[in-house]
Amino acid sequence: MQFNKNEVVPLPWTEVMAYTTEQGVTVNVWGRKYSFDHAALPTGVITAGQEILAAPVRLVGVLDGKPIAWEQKDALLLDQTKVKATVSGWQTYDNLLINTTSHIEFDGMVRVDLVVMEKRWTTPKLEQLWLEVPLKQEQATLYTYWPGDWLKTRNSDALSENGLALPFKPFIWLGNEDGGLSWFAESDQGWQPKETERCIEVVRQGDATVLRLHILDSQPAAKFPLTVTFGFQATPLKPIPKDFHEQRFLYGAGYGIEDKASIVGDKEKAIDHMAAVGIKTLIIHEHWTPIQNYWKTTHAAELKKLVEACHQRDMKLILYFGYEFSTLAPEWSELADEVLVKTPEGLYGGYQRNPAQRDYVVCYNSQWRDRLLEGIAWALDHYGFDGVYLDGTTEPFACLNEQHGCGYISPDGTRKGTYPVFAVRDLMRRLYALVHARDGLIVAHQSSCCLTPTLAFVDCYLDGEHMQPNYTPEVQKLVDSKENGFLEILPLATFRAEFMGRNFGVPCEFLVYERPPNWTLENALSFTLIHNVWTYTRGYGKDFELISKIWKAMTDFGAGASKSHPYWKNQQMITVRPEAVKVSFYQKENRLLLVVSNLSAAPQVDGQVILSPAALGLAKPFKSAWDAVTGEPVVLEGDCLKIALTAMRARLIRVE
Repeated sequence: MQFNKNEVVPLPWTEVMAYTTEQGVTVNVWGRKYSFDHAALPTGVITAGQEILAAPVRLVGVLDGKPIAWEQKDALLLDQTKVKATVSGWQTYDNLLINTTSHIEFDGMVRVDLVVMEKRWTTPKLEQLWLEVPLKQEQATLYTYWPGDWLKTRNSDALSENGLALPFKPFIWLGNEDGGLSWFAESDQGWQPKETERCIEVVRQGDATVLRLHILDSQPAAKFPLTVTFGFQATPLKPIPKDFHEQRFLYGAGYGIEDKASIVGDKEKAIDHMAAVGIKTLIIHEHWTPIQNYWKTTHAAELKKLVEACHQRDMKLILYFGYEFSTLAPEWSELADEVLVKTPEGLYGGYQRNPAQRDYVVCYNSQWRDRLLEGIAWALDHYGFDGVYLDGTTEPFACLNEQHGCGYISPDGTRKGTYPVFAVRDLMRRLYALVHARDGLIVAHQSSCCLTPTLAFVDCYLDGEHMQPNYTPEVQKLVDSKENGFLEILPLATFRAEFMGRNFGVPCEFLVYERPPNWTLENALSFTLIHNVWTYTRGYGKDFELISKIWKAMTDFGAGASKSHPYWKNQQMITVRPEAVKVSFYQKENRLLLVVSNLSAAPQVDGQVILSPAALGLAKPFKSAWDAVTGEPVVLEGDCLKIALTAMRARLIRVE
């Protein structure tokens, strides 16, 4: 990835700081530190104030029938700019030589190019080579990987004692609710695992949880040198804005550009109503332009008028861009063969919309990356809107289109796809700079793909469409058959691993496509709110009115400027009964705002929340409590709150 040495590091990140001491090379980026203590690979990774490695990252192998015991190893700081540091490393054993080049960028992404070769005039018999990342067990309680099929096996969850065994995946993250470490690679080219279904393992070893990558389980078929490229990235990626509660998105508002049939009544009154209930960001979906994922509209005058109306009311307007290339685009005949994602089955996608067109998935490892960036820059300047809503754009879809460099020929002669992680990252990094230079926002919709090298460059991500009851018949059957609905399908640990955002440093919103009576927005709020996560809000109905009241309650309390105490780590301050009730809360001096959720199917639960003023740092007891949304009083007897809760519902309770 190319950088200009004079390139400015975008906020909220800080400049890369790298230095060499007697201990070795250290590279500091915002919130994280990577150490190379006389070693070619990281010996220490500190994030969220914690060392997360149980031991140095290591290469484990067998050479000429003997376990490899590395003899010489070291690293040097080769280059440093404000945006990137380059560390060169080496290690040797007998007649084997390893070189590494690690590029550490300002957002904490570490790209490693590892070269394995023989020493001069030797022919080593390399029988095994594994890359192992030992993490402290308490720092690796959750996982998420991509791609996955959550209907068959959860790709995000709590890590069990049995660990994980996976075929090659381009991305895996291990961590806890506060942060962790991701590993990623574009392909398994050159890898030779003994069992393809155990290409990646997570295993327990004493006090460590070890991520093991089976690069070689047998002598390499290819001649030396063997080059393998992969990456690491510690999370959180950046600080979550304290005021993210105030972003207040409204999706697909139907002002009249997106869908002519959906606007009802006077447009000025509609947008006045949005402003009155607190909308800060209006997001218009794909029909703002007649051509999918394109940067020109035939409604230019109306769009500019809408932008002006939003700005007059201190609102931002964000427009849709995505992951597709339309048969209606003027460039189709010139570029389609070169820029589209190709799979063994042919083209990928085929979405159909009006005006009549088909839309296929594009690969951003092609020149369409530059074309799209140029188009968005033109549209931002020409129409004056405030950012982009990205649909699938952060996902590096598997591609084997050799015309733009994707895919490779495997030893059996078949062409296998590659995942263009670094190309999509380049698109997102440049798009972030483009949009943020105009004080804009990037909102990214993806499904199950919390790929940190690309997710770093968004301001909010949406997740959950792939598990909506309206998404597939299989999901509908699952939800309809579960008595208490979604939580049997989406456990809390899964939510904390993938949908919370806190562990990645990026706010998340959870998509909800209702299927009453077993799946409604209120059901979703029962578990999103205890994780400090909003739900996708669309249109002007009763759901929007409810969300706007919750927004107001959070703002009135000052949640963004308060201390958050989530349910999984507040047991010293409160006691909650029964077990099905979960409580997260915000504290601002001597005031509390509690999110109290009944996560059971019981129609009525009498919840009790026993407060501990001393543990909360308060000298005086609480005197009053009320529902922050409805204003209804809540029973407070001494330090005990008594709260009536219906099934799969949450209430916001103020206590003072």
